[in-house]
Amino acid sequence: EGDAHLGGSTGPDHETRDMWLKYLPADRVLPGSMKDNFWEMGDSGPCGPCTELHYDRIGGRNAAALVNQDDPNVLEVWNLVFIQFNREAGTGELKPLPNQHVDTGMGFERLVSVLQDKSSNYDTDVFAPLFEAISTKLSIPPYAGKLGEEDVGLKDTAYRVIADHARTLTFAITDGAVPSNEGRGYVLRRILRRAVRYGQQMLGAPPGFFTSLVPVVVDTFKDAFPELEGRKDFVMETLAEEEESFEKMLAGGIKFFNELSDDMAKKKATVVTGESAFFLYDTMGFPVDLTQVMAEEKGFTVDVSAFEGEMEAQKQRSRDAAKMKKGGGGAPSSSW
Repeated sequence: EGDAHLGGSTGPDHETRDMWLKYLPADRVLPGSMKDNFWEMGDSGPCGPCTELHYDRIGGRNAAALVNQDDPNVLEVWNLVFIQFNREAGTGELKPLPNQHVDTGMGFERLVSVLQDKSSNYDTDVFAPLFEAISTKLSIPPYAGKLGEEDVGLKDTAYRVIADHARTLTFAITDGAVPSNEGRGYVLRRILRRAVRYGQQMLGAPPGFFTSLVPVVVDTFKDAFPELEGRKDFVMETLAEEEESFEKMLAGGIKFFNELSDDMAKKKATVVTGESAFFLYDTMGFPVDLTQVMAEEKGFTVDVSAFEGEMEAQKQRSRDAAKMKKGGGGAPSSSW
């Protein structure tokens, strides 16, 4: 449709509309606003209008009114972004780029769900081998696809978390990323610890269970990604070390949180204090987002602001200790 936005504006994208009209009836070609159909990664930088392909799982109807309305049966499967502008910092002006291109992105799992006529990504054969392995290795009932209140004990949620995170970590470590305390490495560490917690607490998984899923991921995807086979041993060694390190603290962390939640329930409190969240982080190795997940499962929230205050206080203590060490340490002395 075109719109004014942050100081810059574009006209309607009739070129794309007319191209689609060569292949589709007019009621299937819908205009969109810059809110829904203009891609940019921030307040400045390369950007441009986009055109999207949406699929109606139901079919046999006009679903135009359901596009971009978060309807689970009308989903975006492909997005084509025309990178033709640069958003200028400060002014927000849109200036044409000297070199323009199309940035295309298709959701792999969504496409598979469409091709296999499944209502959920997790019902496709992308996840089936992992779900089967989880059920077999733990001798538990198979994945049932339950959500929300129907998922008593969060059993199916655990299936989804573990399978999804096993894929993510196997691919990421194969590509050269490793769990650590900083940057992308800390993202991987948080993902791993979330999966291990779900496995142990919700499904009764034994130590080392998560690492044992790596060969399943490799066997499922190695034809398309042969590099997985060559890095399998390294991935397993990396995950085994991380998993063992966290499992030593996990039981204590879960025990602490359960006692905390019982005490909160008695006091009719609903917010986990920053001090408690920091204890779980600093002593038990629980990333704050993991504590938030556990709190949400109990109907609680976490005082993240207070947690960040505790974090900053710890950093300040570390800085002060470093200064003391550099200066010779100890209290100031005087001589006579």
